[in-house]
Amino acid sequence: MRGTQDQREAIITAAAEIFSRFGLEKTTMEDIARSARKSKSALYYYFKSKEEVFAEVIRKEIAGLKHAIREAVEREDDPYYRFRTFVRTRLDYLNKKADQYTTVKDEYLKHYAFINSLTEEYSNWEVSTLKGIVEYGRDRGLFEVTDTAAVSEALFFALKGLEYPWAINYSREEIARHVEVLIDLLLRGISRR
Repeated sequence: MRGTQDQREAIITAAAEIFSRFGLEKTTMEDIARSARKSKSALYYYFKSKEEVFAEVIRKEIAGLKHAIREAVEREDDPYYRFRTFVRTRLDYLNKKADQYTTVKDEYLKHYAFINSLTEEYSNWEVSTLKGIVEYGRDRGLFEVTDTAAVSEALFFALKGLEYPWAINYSREEIARHVEVLIDLLLRGISRR
């Protein structure tokens, strides 16, 4: 069983490299098989299609993003810094991956529905993490919030809205500037006066 998992991981790692260079549309199962040093039939033993391989690559990246966010947020005691750290870690990770996956970034809007379906569980995790930060700030008397679920979803959608400029190639500096303004607006809106 471990050998099977190792083989899948090797294929996913090789596929990530191929997808980063050629994108989803131009990548073939043959490209992935060649990169993974597997026969095409061996590749089909593990995955039914390139979309299935792509989905696993996305899942692996999401796991990395969750780990980075969780680790960064847990180091912060102050609720304001927890939120800022959440947003900055998310943005930094996405920017790093955007550099790695430039072709996929160019295809992001074209495949939005497919990518969104792959990231639905992650989105729920993000909302839950934001809710934890909001409740932490409320419980410490710093945030004035009665409906933590609604506020958390609003924060999530505000952050999601930044993905469109990211996808259409705004500069990192422009996005970072907008993120800082957004963070200030959001934190002022929920801060106890």
